[in-house]
Amino acid sequence: MTDDRPMKTTIAMDQSGRLVLPKNIRQSLNTPSAARFEVQVLGNRVELTLAEPEPTRLRRKGKLLVVPKQGVAADAVKALSETRADRL
Repeated sequence: MTDDRPMKTTIAMDQSGRLVLPKNIRQSLNTPSAARFEVQVLGNRVELTLAEPEPTRLRRKGKLLVVPKQGVAADAVKALSETRADRL
């Protein structure tokens, strides 16, 4: 559902400093419900970039499972290599 046309809208910040991205923007970015963003300040502008989620590591019956976030591909070989490197 990506659209190459630029999107522009005005959003309000609440008293706690929270911003809500409108649904049409979240859908165009295909963001998961619990997305994380990297924030960069550029002069008087704020740039949000969808952060790469880390695959979840679980153990079941002593075996390591790599469970990707919904809608995001995970590299199981890379995750296992990183886990082995962490153990050393």
